[in-house]
Amino acid sequence: MRRGPDHKRARRFTARHATTDFEYFTTKNGYDPTKPLTRDELEPQPFLTVPYGGRPPSSDTVTQQGTVPAGLTGKHLILGVWNIADTGNAFYACSDVQF
Repeated sequence: MRRGPDHKRARRFTARHATTDFEYFTTKNGYDPTKPLTRDELEPQPFLTVPYGGRPPSSDTVTQQGTVPAGLTGKHLILGVWNIADTGNAFYACSDVQF
């Protein structure tokens, strides 16, 4: 995977919930994919936040685009978090990537 502004994420929904936002995090350099993931291995701030202001996604599939941070090397994980607006729930999706 290349870093930069060409990072696109497509999401397909089986239900379109009222949405606060989508957040995308990367692991820190030195991440070891052979060990269980902990929150401490993720960058503290998302590299991309897509606000929805309580609206549901407009269709069953959305594509979101952002810039992956510079300086990442080797194997990493991208964690996508879909924060639901009208409950305390969130949905999570992980992608293994190699820079």
